[in-house]
Amino acid sequence: MIIIESLLTQILHIGLMIVAAPTVAGALDWLDARLSGRSGPPILSPWRDLVRLSRKTPATVDSVSVMSQLAPSLGLGATLSAAALVPSFTLGMALSPLADVLVIVSLLTVARIAAGLAALDSGAALPGLAAQTASARAVLAEPALMLAVVTLALIGGSFNLDLIIGQQREGLLLPAAASAVALTAMLALVFAEASAPEGGAPGASATAGALDQMASGTDLAISQMTGWLRRLVWIDLIGGLFLPVGMANADNGPLAWLIGLAVWGVKLGAFVLGLSTIQTMLGRVPRHGLHDLVGVAALLALLATIMVLASTGTA
Repeated sequence: MIIIESLLTQILHIGLMIVAAPTVAGALDWLDARLSGRSGPPILSPWRDLVRLSRKTPATVDSVSVMSQLAPSLGLGATLSAAALVPSFTLGMALSPLADVLVIVSLLTVARIAAGLAALDSGAALPGLAAQTASARAVLAEPALMLAVVTLALIGGSFNLDLIIGQQREGLLLPAAASAVALTAMLALVFAEASAPEGGAPGASATAGALDQMASGTDLAISQMTGWLRRLVWIDLIGGLFLPVGMANADNGPLAWLIGLAVWGVKLGAFVLGLSTIQTMLGRVPRHGLHDLVGVAALLALLATIMVLASTGTA
């Protein structure tokens, strides 16, 4: 029975992530526009774009290699695999033993590398320049994310995401100061993601944005879905690691799942509202300031790691 419940919650989780990713993107665009005094696009506009693009045949260029043809699917597969490992409304899903934080970060890195290689493979100036800029940010963004999650792994004594979230829910992740610094670093990275002019994450979906410039049809739909899904993975990581309120266990039954779903929806709505409000009040970070913001996040993540090592006497 426990195995069946874990499989059901895993399937439900993956379906929810696929459905929520474009919806959250549409909600962010709509709310940004409303807070700026404009009507804005409909919340379901990303879904309409996906349907429209999926009906078009991708344009092919003879000069590109097979890498450009496989990059959209490879990026989506890696990002979806990471999304399947990051819990949303419940713990103890079927894939929870594989939910290693290093594996999750590595999968996100694979998606970034695939998009970057495809952009460079095109031989075009604009995608190549965008990939170069994104890679420069990734030099800091990827280690910052890695250090932030490793900090929590060191505090919890395990790299398994479910175990870390469980200890956070019980208030066992000490020192709390290091956890707060790691949270600040991850929030800075998410804000840099939302402010990236290419419309993607710093060092990751920015290269997907470069891929968007040369993709079309189904490939473009896949590329956009990858960027939206990656942003949702970041939101779930922050929500699970630092605000694991209302998360059920897979063996608690359907009623607990419904409560977890409701709480997860509230957390998503609060995150979207908070991010849109900050963007409206402070404005998007200029292109030249993104590297500084990502650099600050990397320093904060490093500081959190040093704080943990110092508290254990190993630094």
